[in-house]
Amino acid sequence: MIAGEIEVWRIRLDEARVPPPTSEEAARAARFYSPVLGERYLRAHGALRAILARFTAAPLEFAVTESGKPYLPGVPELKFNLSHSHGVALVGVALAVEIGVDVERVRAMPDDEAIADRFFPPSEAAAHAAVPASRRGRDFFRRWTRIEAVLKARGVGLYGAGEEAEGEWTIQEIEIDDEYEAAVAAPQAGMRVRVRDF
Repeated sequence: MIAGEIEVWRIRLDEARVPPPTSEEAARAARFYSPVLGERYLRAHGALRAILARFTAAPLEFAVTESGKPYLPGVPELKFNLSHSHGVALVGVALAVEIGVDVERVRAMPDDEAIADRFFPPSEAAAHAAVPASRRGRDFFRRWTRIEAVLKARGVGLYGAGEEAEGEWTIQEIEIDDEYEAAVAAPQAGMRVRVRDF
């Protein structure tokens, strides 16, 4: 990996072959109310570790920031982010620039305008409201994943919802299939995005 480049990995969670879970991952997965959700959690985090191991030989000892974003204290220049929804996960990796990814399964959202008014930046909420009702469901998730990817790159989660992104950004939609919308974001213009399948 080189500076100015983002790698985004698409993972099909029901098919992925991943390393065995850590004891912490196994304990957390055991608390899920559904065995399927627990297994998908384990595969998403196993895939994350397998992907990060491609970029560093250092031990993958995770810590979290005050806002809850994971990082590697032993390899602080290696930035990464994970998102999963139903049967799909995304992992984004970059050098020396924060990164956010988000994936969402497209589904009916009868209260999409109210949610957009509450959580989208004003420009995005207004643009979403102008979309014909027949296309608004998919448009909601296309915008949501882009916004969420920016929030995750900023490390603020939904606490920063409703704010316009400041500065120069690389924001790109990631193609999955007709069931999903996904995006990656990094606070640096002109980054090259490479998409890979795990």
